[in-house]
Amino acid sequence: MTDNDSTIERIGPARGIVFARNARSKSVPAPTLEQWLRLNRAVFKCEKVDVIARADDCETLRLLHAPAEALDVRLSLRVDCTGAPPSAASLRTAQLWDMCLCTPHPDFAELDVWLRTCEQAGLRARVQLDAPFDSGINIARAGELLARACAVNIVAADPFSTAPPARNALHSDMSAKLAAELAGDLASRGIEVNLVGFPFCAIPNDLWAHVVNGPQYFLDHQQYKREPFALAAALFRRDPMWVRLAIMMRLGQHTSTNNPIDRILLPWVMDHAWVRARVWALHKLTRHRRAALPASPAEAELEVERQRAARLAARGPVCGTCRLRRICAGAAPIERNLPGLAIVSLPGEDIVDPLFFSRAQHKYYDPLDAARRDAMSAPSEIAQHANAIVTNTPPAREIDSFEYKVDGTWSWQLPGSLRWFSFAGGEKLSTPLARLDPPFTLSVTFGGGIADYIGFALGRGCRLLCPMTAFTHRVVLHVESDGQYAFLRDGQAIRPAEFVGQFYAPTRLGKGIEPRIAAWNIDGTIGTQAVYIWQPGETRVPDSEYLVSIVIVCTRYSRRLQASLRNIAHQQGISMDGVEVIVAFVPGLDATNDVIDSMQLAYPSLTIVPTPFAPEFANTKGLMLNECLDKARGDWVMVLDADIVLAPDMLARLTALPADCKFAIPDGRKMLSRETTARVLLGDITPWESWHELLEGAGEYRMREADGVPVGYCQCVRRECLDRVRYEELHHFEGADWKFGKDMRDAFGMEYRLDGTPVLHLDHGSSNWYGASRHY
Repeated sequence: MTDNDSTIERIGPARGIVFARNARSKSVPAPTLEQWLRLNRAVFKCEKVDVIARADDCETLRLLHAPAEALDVRLSLRVDCTGAPPSAASLRTAQLWDMCLCTPHPDFAELDVWLRTCEQAGLRARVQLDAPFDSGINIARAGELLARACAVNIVAADPFSTAPPARNALHSDMSAKLAAELAGDLASRGIEVNLVGFPFCAIPNDLWAHVVNGPQYFLDHQQYKREPFALAAALFRRDPMWVRLAIMMRLGQHTSTNNPIDRILLPWVMDHAWVRARVWALHKLTRHRRAALPASPAEAELEVERQRAARLAARGPVCGTCRLRRICAGAAPIERNLPGLAIVSLPGEDIVDPLFFSRAQHKYYDPLDAARRDAMSAPSEIAQHANAIVTNTPPAREIDSFEYKVDGTWSWQLPGSLRWFSFAGGEKLSTPLARLDPPFTLSVTFGGGIADYIGFALGRGCRLLCPMTAFTHRVVLHVESDGQYAFLRDGQAIRPAEFVGQFYAPTRLGKGIEPRIAAWNIDGTIGTQAVYIWQPGETRVPDSEYLVSIVIVCTRYSRRLQASLRNIAHQQGISMDGVEVIVAFVPGLDATNDVIDSMQLAYPSLTIVPTPFAPEFANTKGLMLNECLDKARGDWVMVLDADIVLAPDMLARLTALPADCKFAIPDGRKMLSRETTARVLLGDITPWESWHELLEGAGEYRMREADGVPVGYCQCVRRECLDRVRYEELHHFEGADWKFGKDMRDAFGMEYRLDGTPVLHLDHGSSNWYGASRHY
C-alpha cells in the first residue's frame, strides 16, 4: 500500500530492533531476547521489531514467536543476505511479519535468491544497501532487481553494519554519486527509496525528497524508533553478558523497585562510565563559578547570540552557515564510514521543517502503518468543531502576556508577547494558565523563534506537543464535554508527538485540567502571544475548594467502584457540595467510564472528576495517584481503593479532626465474604443502611497490618502534606502504599486512628499489586 499525497501528515516509526547475535557473531541467549522484546513492547511501545540474525537462526525466531504473540508484537528478520537463505518453508514456520535484507555490497545474484525466497514464503521484503559502494554497478539492472522490494534504504552509515569504510574521499564521493543514481532509478519505478544519513548537499536537489538525515530519521515510519535504536546500537559491540545486564536493568527501571545501584551501574554497562563520572564531578565542583542567568533583556539577547554563535562554530564553517543546517546533520555522523565526503554550504532562507522536502515522497505502508496513517488522517468532526469555534466565536477569556510567565526561570513580559529564553536544551513550561473543565477550547500562538516541539503540558506526565516546522504556529486544544479532544496546528489536526518513557498523550481528557504552555529545545529565544479560552459559562470551574478530595484508581474494578461511589454519595453528616471524587482509569479497559456517567446522572450533587490515562499506565498506580493528587482541591485528601466501602459517617468524622492532625486512617477493615460481596454488588444490600449488620456478619476483621504501618486501601492526609510526601512510581504497587505511610509517619508523626470506624473490603479473591488481569 502506497501513497504520495503531500497533504497527509507523516507518521512516525512503530518499529524496534534487537539482535540475536552481536557484532562478533556471539549469540544472545533466548531468555534475554524475550526480555528485550518485552522492553521494546512494554516500555518503548513498539508494535513491530526487527531481529538481527543470521540465515541459520530461524529456530531462534520460531521460539520467539510465542512470546511475541503474547506481547502483540510483530517480528521481522533482519539479515545480512550473504550466503544461501533458509528455505521458504522455514521462513513460513517462523511466522514473520516481513524481511529486511541487508547487503554490504550489491551482489545482485545473492540478493535475487533472497528476494525469490521471500516471494515463495509470501513475505514482504525491505532492502538495505550499505555504503560505501564500488564502481561498476549496473544501475538499470540494480533498479529492476530492487523494484521487487516494498521499500529500499540506501544507507551512508549504519551502526549494525560490519562493512569496512570507504578507502578515501574519492571513494566516499563516488559512493554518494552511485547512491543518488540508484535512488533516482528506483523513484522513477514508483519504489519508496530513502537516502539515509547522506547530507542534502551530497545529493542532487531533485532527490531531496528521499533524503532521510538525522532530523528526519525518527519521523519516518519506515525507520526505527529512537529509544530502541539507540539502545541496540550502544550494545551491538558488547558481550552478550553485558547485553543481558543492560536489558534487565533497563526493564527493571520500569517494572520493579527503582534500584539506585542499577541506576549507577547501567551507564557503566552501556559505555564509559568513568568519563561520565569525571565530567559530573567537574560539574559539581565548578558550578559555583558559573555566571548567573541573565537578569535583563539586553543581557539575555547577548547570551542567546553568544550561544547561537558557539553552536554554529561547532558545526564548522560549512554546515554552520548552510540554510539547511536545522534539518541536516551534515557529514560528521558519517565521517567514519565515508571519510572526506565533499560538502558545501547552501545559501538562502533557513528551512526549519524536517519534512519540508520529504512530504512529496512516494511512501510504502504495510497494513499496520496504513491503519495508523488512516486513523490519523481521517476527517475529524471534533477538529472541524474546533476550527469553527476559533474562527467564528469570540473567546470567553484572554490571558495576556502579563498574566503568565515561564515557570522557574527569567522571562521578558512585553505588551502582547512573552519572550522565552533558553540557554540549554530541554523543556520550558509556563505557569498554569487556568483550571478548566470540558468542554473548552484553548489557543496560543508561537513565533519570533524556533523550538523542536511546542504545545501544552497537562500535568506532570501528560504532554500534547507537535513539531515546530515554521517560524510561527497557532496551536489549539479543543476538548469536548465527554473528554474527546482535537489537537491542531495552524488549523490542521495533528497527532501529538511521542516521548516514550517520559510523557504520554491521553486518549481522553478529564476534569480539573490546569494547562501550561510547553516548548522543547528552544533555539535561544521564542515568543508566545496572548492565550485565548473559549468555554461555556456554566462549565467553568468554581474557585471554591472542598472539604475532602477522594482519589480512586480503578483498573478492572468497575463493579466494585460503583458500590464504593454509591456509598460515598450516601455519606451522613456532610454535604456532598464539600466532596469531590477523582477517579483515575484507562478508557476502554473496563466499564469505569459508564459507571462515572451513571453516577453523575444519579447523584448530580457529588462532584466526580474523571481522569483518564493511557493504557501503558494501567499498572503504574503510583504515577496515576500522584497525577490525581495534584488535581485535588480538598483540605483532606483520601486515597481509597476501588474495592473499599466507607463507614456512613467517616467523612464527617474526618473533617471534624483538629487542624494539627495531618494523617488519619480507619480503624482497620472488615473483609467481606464472596457471598456478601455479591449481594452488595447486585444491590441486595445497601451498606449505608446495613452497616452494623455487615460488620457483625461473616468475614475476617483486620487491624494494624504490615507491622502497623497504614497501607493504601484508605489513607487520609492533609493536602499540604503532599508537597513533601509522594507515592513511588513503579510498574506495580507492591510496597508503595506502605512506604507512603512510613514516609508520612517520618515527616508528620503518627497517624490518628478513627476508633470504631473501620471500612469494608469487597472480596475479589486475590492481591493485584502487579495489575489485575480479570475484571472485578
